[in-house]
Amino acid sequence: MSSFSVSGDGWFEDNLGVSATEIVSRLRKARRHNKDEKQDIDALIQDVRMLKAMEVEMTLKSVDWADEYLGEIRNFDLSDKSLKSLRKFYDSRKVGLVKACLMWRNADETLKMLNDHEEVWGDEERKTWVDAMSMKKDARKMWKSTLSQMDRLTGKEQETISKCVNLLKMNGPMSARALFESDSIEKMPGLTANKLSKLLSLYGEEVDIVNGAQRGTFVKMDKHGLVLKDPYAYAAGFLDADGYITITKRGEPRAGFIATGTRGRLHCEELRKVLDCGVLQLDQKVYKDSQRSQHRLQFYSKGDIKKLLDKIMPHLQMKKTQAKAVLAFIEEPDSMRKEELKRVVRYSNWSDDKAKSQTLLAEWGVSADDVAKWQEGL
Repeated sequence: MSSFSVSGDGWFEDNLGVSATEIVSRLRKARRHNKDEKQDIDALIQDVRMLKAMEVEMTLKSVDWADEYLGEIRNFDLSDKSLKSLRKFYDSRKVGLVKACLMWRNADETLKMLNDHEEVWGDEERKTWVDAMSMKKDARKMWKSTLSQMDRLTGKEQETISKCVNLLKMNGPMSARALFESDSIEKMPGLTANKLSKLLSLYGEEVDIVNGAQRGTFVKMDKHGLVLKDPYAYAAGFLDADGYITITKRGEPRAGFIATGTRGRLHCEELRKVLDCGVLQLDQKVYKDSQRSQHRLQFYSKGDIKKLLDKIMPHLQMKKTQAKAVLAFIEEPDSMRKEELKRVVRYSNWSDDKAKSQTLLAEWGVSADDVAKWQEGL
């Protein structure tokens, strides 16, 4: 029980598929129908509770700022749902969580001061006591609402997100529009594909829905990582959106994926696992003193590049020409043809920048028609 999965699930959910609370509930039900085994079942319940207490302690140890507020945190909701959210969002929602702890601490200090008050309480002391108790209540609400932001949504909105969870489990990554157009999604008044996208972006992480590699797409997480039904199609979309295919000046083919932030790291790690090739470079600074980290999955060897591009070729949309040219370059023995293929890749990479592409043509002393001829047969 030394670490938790990327989905934030606890030990019981990861290993048994159900929460400790559900196990205890089932055991209690079994105890009612098997009274002769009451003692053994009670012992099992105690074992589950002991393991659950260990899980709580491991969760609090994993929160890097929790030591200072342990006394306060133990007074808040530490249900299975809240613990999962705490494991996932302790950093991104730190401000609200720490504020709840400080509110509780201030209220506690006020109550201790009142407890030390030796004289009979007057109206001011009674009002101070009421305010302190109200502050504790507000602190509990803030803790819970910070961890469970979906509770703010209407029942219909929560139901819509739950249906998206099932669709993403079944189909793998989907765009917000594809989700919206599914027969499973009830078309509530005012709900559009764009609003559904915003709803999932804001609240999806609480049910393990994260932004996909392609803009406007979403993907489900489980204890094993991202739920990808077709990892090669997913990799192609990622490469088209946030990757590169090139040939260096020294004639070395290269390809790679680039992402930022915690979720970007998850995407790179997941692709490395499913593709079984490439070199991970994680937690690199975008620039000096940057707080945002950059992650890369790089492909250096010809074998890895061939393996990657052969698998994703049918799914590529924007970088298909570059992929074909690089694969041909790897197999091509003729040096003049290799130079043409190298230029095809470079020109294609700058095709959206008219000024840059014209500069390349002038540098090479050729026309766009010449580049088009080099592409023939790819």
